[in-house]
Amino acid sequence: MDNHINHDRKNGPLATAAYALFDVGNSAVGAMHATFIFAVYFTTTIAPENGTAYWGYMTSVAALTVALLGPVLGGFADAKARRKIFLAVTTAIGVVATVLLWNAKPMPSFFWIAIIFSFFSIVANELMFVFYNALLPSVATKENMGRVSGWAWGVGYFGAIIALAIGLFVFILPETAPFGLEKENSEHVRATMILAGIWLLIFSLPLFFLVKEADASSEISNPFEIVKTGWNEIIKIPGFARFFIARMFYADGLSVVFAFAGIFAAKVFGFSNTEVLYFAIAVNLSCGIGALIGGWFDDRFGAFLTIRVSLVSLFIIGIGFLVAPNASVFWVMALIGGLFIGPVQAASRSLVSRVAPAEHTAKIFGFYMLAGKITSFVGPAIYASLILWTGNERAGMVTAVLFFLIGIFILGRKAPGNLK
Repeated sequence: MDNHINHDRKNGPLATAAYALFDVGNSAVGAMHATFIFAVYFTTTIAPENGTAYWGYMTSVAALTVALLGPVLGGFADAKARRKIFLAVTTAIGVVATVLLWNAKPMPSFFWIAIIFSFFSIVANELMFVFYNALLPSVATKENMGRVSGWAWGVGYFGAIIALAIGLFVFILPETAPFGLEKENSEHVRATMILAGIWLLIFSLPLFFLVKEADASSEISNPFEIVKTGWNEIIKIPGFARFFIARMFYADGLSVVFAFAGIFAAKVFGFSNTEVLYFAIAVNLSCGIGALIGGWFDDRFGAFLTIRVSLVSLFIIGIGFLVAPNASVFWVMALIGGLFIGPVQAASRSLVSRVAPAEHTAKIFGFYMLAGKITSFVGPAIYASLILWTGNERAGMVTAVLFFLIGIFILGRKAPGNLK
């Protein structure tokens, strides 16, 4: 099943390193903007009244936008082997939108500036992965694809940790903000968005200079034909459609974990804001280590088994989350759980890269994003509803556990195509 990999255009170690560095830039924007710094700033300062709901609606619309655009744009990128060009455009949009969030001052009148530029930052950051993931076969062989995918994902986690630490210890925590920034006007918080945008720009550049894109392409350019052809290619491969459906569920489970782990820590175990950030850095470190180990496991035992083992482990650890009697047990369960989050993400990507035909790689990764985003609003909605109905924060985390369990059953025991 390696006939889709163009060995004549295979890149060397520098290109592989450049590929991984792109993840460093992308992951930092997600961590600093969408999860830990700007999201908190928006919900507590710009829109303290119902800010969480507004942020949730915006991210839901962004997820749906990515789900609808991903397959079509992926098809256009396949049509002329222009994955790098599409990646460059989405990266530029992401950089500009993130930097412009500096203008979101701590007043309700700047609500729409914060919402609109946040929307474009999130959409661009997610769409990047359609084209970025599609370049994986250009820098990896069948034999090392798991290691390259896992290594890139792990490096991305470590990069996010460094960027988050700079934002926290250089801009957020010091009594006197650097560069003459005024804390009274939240300039120290807003400046982290300039840091995030520049970080993305710097770490994305090596890929565009060092990674040579595979030649394989398709001549289809009609959007409806793109979607139809992409789906037809998926259902041609035994078990591939089942994998995409399974991923839809376990990706929802991961979305719940990413969106609510910090809130869960604060509400159930009384973590302060600073403790939540330290918790985030520690879990990201665990995820990064897990991605590196998972990459080796992927190449040795197969992407499919890596996903299954990781999902079963996350299901068991999720139960531990629900019954953890104190913060110490919660810390241990979270750090162990992080070891399996990275492998699920990296192995899912490498599985698609191994199976997808070269001429449809970006298009199929568009469906991959579709499967991860089209229902991504469901998990958080169920989480919130369970808390409203029961008044118990622990009840919400049942959502993630159930999604992992459903994903395991749909995934089944047989790998897609001829993979082991």
